[in-house]
Formats: sequence, structure tokens, C-alpha cells
Amino acid sequence: MNIRKNFEAIFIAAAALGLVASYATAAARTVEVAQPVSVTVIDPTVHVVVVKAPRLSVAEKAGLK
Repeated sequence: MNIRKNFEAIFIAAAALGLVASYATAAARTVEVAQPVSVTVIDPTVHVVVVKAPRLSVAEKAGLK
């Protein structure tokens, strides 16, 4: 029950902490991300198999067993 009474204070404290952290990091230098050195080469000789077939009926499935 105690946390229920103090929940508003906990929420306001968390919101204030988030606001302070937001202002503190807003003036920080932006992070520079280095480009990856390795380049991925896609092999054009990779074969793609596409299967197009109708679904088997229940009788056809039973006949396979």
C-alpha cells in the first residue's frame, strides 16, 4: 500500500531524472560511426529454386503412407 501512496512521487522523480539526462546529453558531441571496411559481395551464380504445386487432398495424403 505504501508504494501506491508514493507512486506519484516516484513517477515525478523518474520523469525529472529523464529530463535532466536529456538536457545533459543534448549538448554532448555526436557519435561518429566508422564505415565498415569489408564489403559483402553477392554471388550472382546462386541458384534460386521456386516450387509451385497444388496442395494434396486428404485422400492423396493418405495414399502416400
